[in-house]
Amino acid sequence: MSSASENDTATPRRQFIGELAAGAAALAAVACAPAATATNAPSQAPTPAPAGATPPATPMQPLTPQSQMKWETSWMDKITGKHKVVFDSPEIGDGTALWHALSYLSSVKDVYGHTDSDASVVVVLRHAAVPMLYNDAMWEKYDLGTETKTLDEKTKLAVKRNTFYQRVDKEGKPMAEERPSPTIKSLTNRGVIFVGCDLATRNFSYRLAQKTKQQQKDVYEEIRRNLVPGAILMTTGIFGMLMAQEAGCSFMKST
Repeated sequence: MSSASENDTATPRRQFIGELAAGAAALAAVACAPAATATNAPSQAPTPAPAGATPPATPMQPLTPQSQMKWETSWMDKITGKHKVVFDSPEIGDGTALWHALSYLSSVKDVYGHTDSDASVVVVLRHAAVPMLYNDAMWEKYDLGTETKTLDEKTKLAVKRNTFYQRVDKEGKPMAEERPSPTIKSLTNRGVIFVGCDLATRNFSYRLAQKTKQQQKDVYEEIRRNLVPGAILMTTGIFGMLMAQEAGCSFMKST
């Protein structure tokens, strides 16, 4: 399964700088893509390409700047419970953040005798953890089990679906849950808010586009259309985490 990295011990400031640096690197790579225009002077005839030569690569189409996008912020208005917490998860870490959210809701009930409606829980999945918010189709198409080093507990092979979203039976059908589980679907149904990092998604889309020889813009837009139900992307995971704190959530680092 996914394991935590040395990034786990980094401060939020260092993680934020790292994410911005990664984003800058990706954008720089896009900017440096070869142009599809001739460089010869007008008076010179272009040199014929040798037979069988590979045509020049198509320039990467730039992504829509974040400043020109509409962002969903109404989730902050849902943070109204007496008990409020945000779990920050920059790594998958075997789904530790999901276990923390489940444990928190259980403790609110056991200690105070309160219900889920008395607790407001936000889980921020950013950096290497953001694929947890992509649906099964994306995990299968882009082999995200291998990309994220998420292995099946029994076979020890890379998973072909998003195992963090819901539990399924041997036939791949959603299992009826007799009790709460540490899955995104179960927790969302209990009111937990899941926020992801758009900057990390841009970086993932760049890597996947290079790997599959597609336009980054196409991959990025495809991923955004294929988030798990209820998932919300913010400009950066750090910003989403700070928004939750602004709305009154206590901070807890999960991975």
